[in-house]
This record gives sequence, C-alpha cells and structure tokens, in this order.
Amino acid sequence: MPVMDAEQRRKIEDSLLRKAEELVRRMRREAETAAPDQIDALAAVLAELLKAKEFPSLRAAEFREAARVIQRGACQRSVDSLLVQAERLGHAGDEKGRNALLTQAKDQFGKALRLGADDEFRHGVERRVQATLLTSKDGVDDRTKEAARRRLEQHDSGPKPPGGVERRRALRYFDPPLAVEVEGQRLTTLNWSTRGLLVDRSPEEFAHALGARLRLELRCAEAPGVGGRQVAHVVRLDPDRRAVALSFPDISTVVLELMHALKNLGIKPEPER
Repeated sequence: MPVMDAEQRRKIEDSLLRKAEELVRRMRREAETAAPDQIDALAAVLAELLKAKEFPSLRAAEFREAARVIQRGACQRSVDSLLVQAERLGHAGDEKGRNALLTQAKDQFGKALRLGADDEFRHGVERRVQATLLTSKDGVDDRTKEAARRRLEQHDSGPKPPGGVERRRALRYFDPPLAVEVEGQRLTTLNWSTRGLLVDRSPEEFAHALGARLRLELRCAEAPGVGGRQVAHVVRLDPDRRAVALSFPDISTVVLELMHALKNLGIKPEPER
C-alpha cells in the first residue's frame, strides 16, 4: 500500500474537517425545532466521522464537546416544551395526558443530566414538575400550595428576596454581564438567566413596546466565540431603574451554552443579591 505524503494527508484532513463543521452547523440549525432523536442521529454520524484515523485528534475532542452541548440543549428544549404542554393539560383536567407528557419529559430530563445539564436546570425542572402535579382543573388550594412551597424550598440554593419566597423560575446572575445586540442597539445586562434578561436601557431609548418580539444576539466577553441568536419578548418597561425586561419563550440554550463555557473557563457567574 503506497505511503500517503503530507499534501495528501492535509487534503484528507481538510475534507474531514469541512464535513464535521457542516454536521455541527446542521445540528445547531435543526436543534431549534427538531426532536432530540434527530439530533442524536446526526451526532452518531459525526461520531463515526471522528473515528477516521486521519481526523486530527485535538479537533476531534472539540467536535465531540460541541455535539454534546447541542444534544444537551435539544434535550433541555424538549423538556421545557413537554412541561408547558403538561401544564396546559393539567389545567384542562386531563391527568392521563398530563402524566404521559411528564413521563416523556422525565426521559429527556435524565438524558440532559447525563449530557452535563447543571443544577439550575435540574432544580428548575423539579419545581415545574411539582407545580404541574399539583395543578388540576379546579386549581390548587392554598394549603397545598404552601406545603409544596416548603418542600421546594429545601432544594432551592439560590438567594431569596425579602420575605423569603423565590418567585422566579430560574436563578438570576448579574456578573459577568452579557452583551446584547438587538436591531442595531448594543446593550448590557443588569441580570440574566436561562428564562430572560434585564437590560440597561431606559424605555424611551429602547423604542420597542410591551409584547414586542425581538431577535437578540447574545455574547459574553469572558467567553469569546460562544453565544448566538435568541428570540425574546418585551415583558416590562422600568423607567425608575432605567431598564427593560426581556423574557425567552422557553429555556434559552444559548444562555445555557454561555454558562457551561464560563464554567469550563473557571468563571462562576455571581448571583444577583
């Protein structure tokens, strides 16, 4: 068998790298709407490609981690969507349908944890599952709500506001801040979470009404190369704080990727106090 020269090897490596990059781009595109199983199928194709003896070993580790992050995000998005549907069925009194969706969510939840989902995601899902199980067509009585709140507080390691009741569904951070670009405006966060942002901009300068749907670009100076596009809605205009609150329609995989990138860099986001 003829020995491969350096130029031939370089061409093969370049070809393999291009194929891997295209697969990762496709995974990112499809992860927005496709089922996690479809993303897993693409990840399996990528894994086979990375086994080629000509594939650069250092780059192979990079692509494996990228695929893992995308798969994790797809699972988390699926969990969020299934819980939203389960909550609706609970309110409609369809306990059988609700429980079936919760079972599906549990499977995706376990998979997300195996892929490295963090404690914030885990606690957030636990809160929502508890709330969904306590919801019926007739609502939930105050005594049951209070008992559930006490149980959930045992698992809540985040800071509490005055009065001791945490009403948010996700722990908010203020440092490091995120850079937000929306329709040419460059903003900075006052605090942020997987569910939304509070940005430093007076409402009159923001020029978007309550309920407006926006496309954001999210970045963090401490994690260059990580971030991306995220849809959000304007949910509060706060002239006193000179701030605007933006909410994501579901758990933001872009923010989750930023959080994991910061964690890998040894930077622990500081909670809002």
